[in-house]
Amino acid sequence: MLFAAIAAASLTLGTAVQAEELRIEIGDRPFYNHGPRYWEGDYEMIWVPGHWSEHGHHWIHGHYRKGEHRRHVDVRSDDRH
Repeated sequence: MLFAAIAAASLTLGTAVQAEELRIEIGDRPFYNHGPRYWEGDYEMIWVPGHWSEHGHHWIHGHYRKGEHRRHVDVRSDDRH
């Protein structure tokens, strides 16, 4: 049915719309440009894959979530220095 609707729309539009590329993606990306983890300032950003909501009512797309805080060594309080 979807294919028939696309075919009918393409006949009515003719050459008015010329796409260079047609891409249909099903599902969620494994992660975006940064990879599964990256640092933003002092926080590690962790990729959370897409999943159904807790009650299964709607899809939550994959996104980055703030993770662990980067630990800086305080040279003034470190006894080794």
